[in-house]
Amino acid sequence: METLKFKTSLTTPSSIERIGILLKEVSGLKRWTVDFDSIYNLLIVEGIGLCASDIVKSLQFAGVNAVRLYEEG
Repeated sequence: METLKFKTSLTTPSSIERIGILLKEVSGLKRWTVDFDSIYNLLIVEGIGLCASDIVKSLQFAGVNAVRLYEEG
């Protein structure tokens, strides 16, 4: 299972409802959460064969800006 992280424009926990329905449609996505304690309001998604651009497009449809973050390794 892979994990992708996105910096988002989400600001409140109530905005989670807005994106939840759209994220259910993303192929391969198994689990997701938003870390509001992070300065980036991180969206963390887990799944198999995830396509970052599909996730970004789904969020944009809900009016949420998102940028994938890459970890140095």
